[in-house]
Amino acid sequence: MQTRTSYPTLFIEKDSWLHRIHPFNKLCYILFIGVSVYLLPGKWLTDIVLLLINLGFLITAGIFKSSWKLIWKTMLPLILFMVPIHGILYPENHTVLISLQWFNVYQEGLLFAFNTLLQLLILLIASLLFVFTTHPADLISTISQTAGSPTLAYLIGSPLLLLPAMRERIVTIQSAQRSRGLDTQGNLLKRFYGLFPLLIPLVLGSLIEIEQRSVALELRGFNSACPKTFVRTVFDSILQKRVRRLMLALTICIIGYSVVG
Repeated sequence: MQTRTSYPTLFIEKDSWLHRIHPFNKLCYILFIGVSVYLLPGKWLTDIVLLLINLGFLITAGIFKSSWKLIWKTMLPLILFMVPIHGILYPENHTVLISLQWFNVYQEGLLFAFNTLLQLLILLIASLLFVFTTHPADLISTISQTAGSPTLAYLIGSPLLLLPAMRERIVTIQSAQRSRGLDTQGNLLKRFYGLFPLLIPLVLGSLIEIEQRSVALELRGFNSACPKTFVRTVFDSILQKRVRRLMLALTICIIGYSVVG
């Protein structure tokens, strides 16, 4: 049985079918979903079907509850910004839906905003499916073993390690600054002024951590030309390889269809 490392990650430890899927299959799925959302015909119907499929994956993988908090925190600012902007200023507006004293809200702009938000929501859920069910060490090991390039593996896998570490550092810095009397709560203006004392320790701490990671990688022979061994291995069945190729083929067909059409 493989042991999980103790460094912070966004990975959620479960034993679902999605956690056992090969990382390359999940990356191909994100590519397939991204192309399908924007290039498949049907628009609203296609987007709704893709949304239901992704929500079904979240539920069956047992990560819906953990994903919901991040989803609404990401989508709510976009909704508050995009809906009024497009509802009022969208260039193709001509059907007045709500008439107010100083401005009008148009149907075309609202439909465009909701459609864009729906597409972003689908892409966000597809990305969370990958991030929450794929351990960074599995991804890095898989890329290293397949491509034979530790540098490429580190470039792709390092954001999955840096983001949760940075999130924990932000919480630590906020607690330290509050203990020194910094007011980070209250109205928007107070939070804005309290942002600058948090940025300097965050940036300096990130630079120090990058240097520490570089030293640790060099000590482990990161750039060595000698053959490397891998502690972690990810199971890749023939069926998963065929599904991966099928998704890539469908993606290419969708792109070709959109170009020809």
